[in-house]
Amino acid sequence: MILDIAGDPEVDLAFVQVVESARLFARTHGRTLSLSQPASGSLLDVLGRAGFIENASHEDALFWLHKGSAQ
Repeated sequence: MILDIAGDPEVDLAFVQVVESARLFARTHGRTLSLSQPASGSLLDVLGRAGFIENASHEDALFWLHKGSAQ
């Protein structure tokens, strides 16, 4: 499943938590969830403030930032 976050919608930490929950649910059911494009704008700001960028695992960097491999 691909999540398309078009434009620069206002998001908060609750949004990030829901997406993380969806990733975990997908993974435990043999599915994948990906973003159509790397996080930017307000989403990237929220990720930074919440420590998701600085402490990102390789898998998280691939998901949120598309860093390390084409997604």
